[in-house]
Amino acid sequence: MARSFTQKLIHFKGEEVSQKLKVSKLLTLLEGHPYEEQLKNIFNTDSIINDYISIGNISTVFNQLKSIQSQYKLYNIKVHTKDVSFTRGNNRVEGISDINPLKFNFTEYSDEFGEIFNESSSAYAIYDSKSQFFDDFSMTKFVNMLFDKKYDKLAEYNLNFFRSLPAKDGFNKYKSYRLVEHEGEKFVRGVTSLGYKEYGVSFSFVASMLMLHKYMKRTEGNNYSIIFAAVNESKLELIATSDFLKDAGDFGKIRSAISVKTNDFGKGALSITHIINVVVKGSGFYLYPKSNTIQKKDINISHGNTSPQKTLEILNQLDDFYGNVDKFVEELKTIKTIKTPEDLRKRIILKFEHHNSLLKSIKGDLKPIFSKVLSNDIKDFASLLEMCRKAEELEIDYDLKEKLRVEISDIILNK
Repeated sequence: MARSFTQKLIHFKGEEVSQKLKVSKLLTLLEGHPYEEQLKNIFNTDSIINDYISIGNISTVFNQLKSIQSQYKLYNIKVHTKDVSFTRGNNRVEGISDINPLKFNFTEYSDEFGEIFNESSSAYAIYDSKSQFFDDFSMTKFVNMLFDKKYDKLAEYNLNFFRSLPAKDGFNKYKSYRLVEHEGEKFVRGVTSLGYKEYGVSFSFVASMLMLHKYMKRTEGNNYSIIFAAVNESKLELIATSDFLKDAGDFGKIRSAISVKTNDFGKGALSITHIINVVVKGSGFYLYPKSNTIQKKDINISHGNTSPQKTLEILNQLDDFYGNVDKFVEELKTIKTIKTPEDLRKRIILKFEHHNSLLKSIKGDLKPIFSKVLSNDIKDFASLLEMCRKAEELEIDYDLKEKLRVEISDIILNK
């Protein structure tokens, strides 16, 4: 029973660039979503229900999300800590090295509508759900160590002490357990407070596509394409670019872009970041500009304090990024005057070879890409950009991909 909860890259074909999708069809992704009506009201979808959204690759991403929805059922249950214990499962779960992965066991729980069930249920622990449970006892590292070494009885002994304490001591908490069901098997994606706001993959995609559609209607000539997307049932990252290419000297052609991300159990529920797409042999690679003017336009919605209504208002009012390209060109030309290709290449290598590097797990993939020594001419600056493009195309974990982009941006753009 190998279940894949790894974020998968969506591969686009050239003929898909001119795709379009009707608003009414796009909104089917939100059927049953808790913020469906609020989103429709904020974006006034009744007035555009028959519009077609002409964004490159929109249908390809839509179809992938529809497929995920059909295969993975997401829902929540509410459980007191005293009604949770752990056992071992007999089946392999992809992404978990243990051949007998831990399972949450629930003796009593209530569903999203408040109905109480006095019957046993179990679900495999995936992502950081196990650690999120232990965090309430400030013993995450200790209990994880016990389970990793198969000292299950000792781990349960320690947990039983806290389960026995009265609710007034703050340990027997009533929490939301975020479940996903796939092919008849249940998995715990996360353990959160009851007030936790999960926007989700479909919400983030629909909101961002409606936002871009609004830009296109408001300013004739604005055109966008999705040139990168990686998804699973709980995580989304997509990059949408403008079609307006601008010359940036030795950096070649660049264009404005935004990165739209959601991670149901990360630090930020939903973020939109303004970035630069450096065009190298197709899609190219991405840099995070250092300009304060641009960075102030980024948004990062948390799972906690920001209401769904406020979140939607922020998204609906976000400025178009189409014209940012001129600011990006200015920043890149300034950088080129003070750094050489070889200097930048060495800095990148030193970054991932450092013993504390966040990228050390992919050192073996990165080192061959950046191995060629460069001089200081236009040809070799183009070679450096090609190296960055190859690094961008590595099929690696979602979080590592993000760290790699940030590290390369810091090296190239920091003066």
